[in-house]
Amino acid sequence: PGGLTGSDSNPGTYLKPFRTIDYAIGRCTASRGDIIAVMPGHAENIAATSGITSDVAWGARVGLGAGTLRPKISLTTATSATHVISAANCSFYNINWQANFADVAIMLHISGVDGLSFENCWFTEAGTDLNWVIAVDLATGADDISFRGCRFIGSDAANASCINGVAHDMVWIEDCFFACNTAQTAVVGLIATSGNATNVWIKNCALRANVDNAAFFDFNGSANSGVIADCYLSSIDTAGAGTAGVDFTGGHVFECYVAGEADSYGLI
Repeated sequence: PGGLTGSDSNPGTYLKPFRTIDYAIGRCTASRGDIIAVMPGHAENIAATSGITSDVAWGARVGLGAGTLRPKISLTTATSATHVISAANCSFYNINWQANFADVAIMLHISGVDGLSFENCWFTEAGTDLNWVIAVDLATGADDISFRGCRFIGSDAANASCINGVAHDMVWIEDCFFACNTAQTAVVGLIATSGNATNVWIKNCALRANVDNAAFFDFNGSANSGVIADCYLSSIDTAGAGTAGVDFTGGHVFECYVAGEADSYGLI
């Protein structure tokens, strides 16, 4: 009661909020631990490369609201529309990034910075052919990155990786859900790197790829390290997913289960 519509001429208080997340980031001071509270139902469009740039270190962006009132950042207008994170030691809670244009190349790009955490965040699509190709992209040098309780949901043949990286140390993923519900045009790992991923910890996640010979974890380095444990993998074919679904040379996998779409379940 008594609150004003968001405006960047406001002081940025709860009752007189700023209009955009990017403007609020610009009002923060690096390394002070500033917290941006994103209001319930807040909806913001990104129409260009670096439409939002998180470039102030050591802060939190906290989304208020649940369900359809979870704050939403929509990628629109161009395949190159993206949110860039270029400052270290930031956390993101309860934010929904949603592709709302055909074949958005990268929704969220992490530009070689460390110490980021994402909790209870969603990475989704607005509808048929309004899709992401890569949901989260990690540039070389992005280390100590964690995802907890996050959901990645795609339903387009162009979906590639939910999380795509190069070479990284300390990638932590827990209690997350990954789904590519339409057969991918090209089989690409839902979580993938092109180089070594070291000190990996992935636990209690569910991954679904609706394609033959699905790839779930595809760490292409030869000197990876860490543990994948207690994960549940679903593919259209059990045999292909069981033999090709995990590429983690140097790492170890414990108590993970693979099931096909029909007539089988709970196969180690």
